[in-house]
Amino acid sequence: MGSLPEIFKKVISFLEKEGIDYLVIGGVAMSVQVFPRMTQDVDVCVSIKKKDVKGFLRKAGEYGFTFDEKEALKSVKETGTFKVSRNGLRVDFIILSTDFEKTALSRGQRLEIFGTKALFPTPEDLILLKVVPHRAIDVADIENIAKKFKGKLDEKYLVSWAQKLSDEAENLKIYNEVKRILGK
Repeated sequence: MGSLPEIFKKVISFLEKEGIDYLVIGGVAMSVQVFPRMTQDVDVCVSIKKKDVKGFLRKAGEYGFTFDEKEALKSVKETGTFKVSRNGLRVDFIILSTDFEKTALSRGQRLEIFGTKALFPTPEDLILLKVVPHRAIDVADIENIAKKFKGKLDEKYLVSWAQKLSDEAENLKIYNEVKRILGK
């Protein structure tokens, strides 16, 4: 079984050598932005087209990642996500597809974890990336980000994107959650 730092270094090396724009999210992003948090995988948004996933997987295989190609291609078609693994550890890839995700990528910041510099979302973008799925762990993460960066968050940016995302989803949950964590 490999280690999380090992797979993290390997996936970042792969993405950067292949010139693929990416943004590390999930538990690893929480660990670098807020405080160390247990996670069993690496979650990465990647700027590739769905039609290019087959070639991406071929190259990932050359770097020692394993995957079920048929399952990965099916998952991409249905959800815009796919998985690879290495030494028993998983990397979840999310294909960047929305204007918000593209904006978050453009605002990304290079931070270091596990001795490797990688591109991570800003605290505001991490909040927005976590408010959409809104699982229990995401709610806790959002509250911890808001607490750590209290008084330093770009509230106008957060509220503006929360409104846009709520409008797109035709559901005020995102907007209301951002207002709640900002204490508005």
